[in-house]
Parts: sequence; structure tokens; C-alpha cells
Amino acid sequence: MWSFARNIFQVGARRSLFTMGNWTPTTVSPLQRLLGPSPLSSGFGMGQRRWKSRGNTFQPSTLKRKRRVGFLARARSKQGSKILQRRKHKGRWFLTH
Repeated sequence: MWSFARNIFQVGARRSLFTMGNWTPTTVSPLQRLLGPSPLSSGFGMGQRRWKSRGNTFQPSTLKRKRRVGFLARARSKQGSKILQRRKHKGRWFLTH
């Protein structure tokens, strides 16, 4: 029975030795530490960009806004009138746009 337990521990130890054998620590030379990141990767746009610029996608239009979320648009539909009732009950100063 004890030899069986010893074999289990040996297999586990061997497995951890094999997995640790592939691991190599990354070292930075003193010269790289002194110079810092290379200018190609950081300064001239050669590196990877993290976020795309979104641009100006929102172009407001008063007419479209009033047609979509204005008072008359809310009052016409059943759900819109429920929105108006909730906002009145809550005491909102502005019910719609």
C-alpha cells in the first residue's frame, strides 16, 4: 500500500519537473533597461494600436429627434403614453424633448 502512494507522489513530481522544464524566465538586459522601449514600437505608429478612433458618428437633427422622442410621438402610441404617465408621476420637469 505504501509503495502505491509513493508511486503517485513520484508521478506527480515527475510531471511538475517536466512542465517546469519548458518554462524559461524572460530577462531584460541592462542595456535594454537603460534605453527603454524601442522607438519603432512606440513612436512612429509601427506598433499595435489599442483602440480605433470612433469619429463623429452622431450628427444631431432636431426634426428626427422630435419625431422619435417628442411629446406628440409619445402621446400617439400606447407605450409612449405610459412613458408620459410615469414621468408625470415621478415629477419630471421635462416630460419629453
